[in-house]
Amino acid sequence: MEECNTVRNRLIALCQEHAHVIEDYPFDDPNWTVMRHEGNRKSFAYIYERNNEIWLNVKNTPERNEYLRESVPEIMPAYHMNKTHWITLRLASETLYPIADRIISESYRLTQTKPRKRTKLIE
Repeated sequence: MEECNTVRNRLIALCQEHAHVIEDYPFDDPNWTVMRHEGNRKSFAYIYERNNEIWLNVKNTPERNEYLRESVPEIMPAYHMNKTHWITLRLASETLYPIADRIISESYRLTQTKPRKRTKLIE
């Protein structure tokens, strides 16, 4: 159990390297940690324990998700999420932290509030 807490805390720390991130526990199950943008409240990472391992759900593009699922055995369609836009990484070893860091960063980027386009006034 302590090892799972260490892995969870390490993933939370990776998420908190990004600006304006909040750690949330919105479900009745304290096992689920949801990392959100402070401004738009959109989630970009779900961290949870399942089968005595820590798992990470993140958003990515459908094309990138397909590539990751084919090339990394520990990445699969997301647990309890949209399988096209979300993937799950099973943190089975230390060697997966660099992958976790990259996919967390991409999920953070994809879920940020998009700048509003300014419209021209027609005179």
